[in-house]
Amino acid sequence: VGARQSFAGYVDDLWWARPDAWRPYPVVLIHGTISSKTVWQDLVTLLRDDGFVVFAPDYGHHGTAEFRQSARDVAAYIDQVLAATGAAKVDIVGHSQGGLLARYLVNELDFADRVHHLVTLSAPHHGTTTNAQLASLITANGLAAKVAEQTVVRLMGVAGMQQVVGSPLLRDIASSPEIRPGVRYTCLVTKVDTTVVPPESGFLGPDTGEDATVTNEYVQDLGAGRVLHNDMPSDADVQRIVHEKLVEGLEQGRE
Repeated sequence: VGARQSFAGYVDDLWWARPDAWRPYPVVLIHGTISSKTVWQDLVTLLRDDGFVVFAPDYGHHGTAEFRQSARDVAAYIDQVLAATGAAKVDIVGHSQGGLLARYLVNELDFADRVHHLVTLSAPHHGTTTNAQLASLITANGLAAKVAEQTVVRLMGVAGMQQVVGSPLLRDIASSPEIRPGVRYTCLVTKVDTTVVPPESGFLGPDTGEDATVTNEYVQDLGAGRVLHNDMPSDADVQRIVHEKLVEGLEQGRE
């Protein structure tokens, strides 16, 4: 059902664009589940107006396909971005599943040497408690639980259940360190998130890598208002914050 949704807006990839010394890393924007690259339209404009080279893939039937396959598709896309631009690394901004997918690239597909800064927006790094929300449907024979799971899959594809706490995917991801040396992490969440529950699931652990840095912040503490989960990519205040964080990451890297 989610794969058949239509989305307003437009984002083009400017494959001729080349980053300069002031903005050396192309920015790759990765959308979430039941979404598309069009959600980034205004952020793309904001970043390009400040000299960033920006790309945004669509993947996995609007983010509903099997997570690992989507990750491989996005990995190939990023390799194309690096080859086309001649850049050494990219900055990534990922919303929801897109943020988790980006961290999977870094951790499981050995992309740490190709990512300078990862900014995640309400990503289910530790899963969402959708399973707890479904628990009220569970009966002794498990029939209701099976129906509930099938409903999630029908609406959100297999990727929906893969982001639920305790899924095999999240167990695999949790079996290794959360962050990798050499990558800067900024995790932004909204306090009123009802999709990734609790919102703090979008935070990552302390800085344990020799060269890694992790920043966890609520967008409300940075001047945003009541931003819902699905509005994180399109909210003007969140876009401002993302822009500031990307610039900050470059400035700190030059120090």
